[in-house]
Amino acid sequence: MNIIDIIIIFLCVVGLIYFFFDRLKYRDINVYYDKLERLNDLRKLITAIENEKIKTDNLSSPNNIGVFYDEEDNSIICKDKLSYLKKEKKEIERFIKNFRMYNKNLGI
Repeated sequence: MNIIDIIIIFLCVVGLIYFFFDRLKYRDINVYYDKLERLNDLRKLITAIENEKIKTDNLSSPNNIGVFYDEEDNSIICKDKLSYLKKEKKEIERFIKNFRMYNKNLGI
């Protein structure tokens, strides 16, 4: 056999092994329901943070002369937290999508 044939066969075997172990993580139905709960919690939290940000933006407008609001600290923390939560939400949505794809027979 040629060295190229050996490399191609080796890559195919490694790919099949990876696919098998990757698919194993989508077998547990309890993990699926835990991820769904976490996704709902994240949606509520992201909505609450965005609503709070809108309220604080309205408070810091020039029309409200008597209101003092420190935008720098709160906006930086809010922005970092919001970006982290949105990233986690995307990962969970991807997991749920793949779980449903691999488990069509469960009726989920």
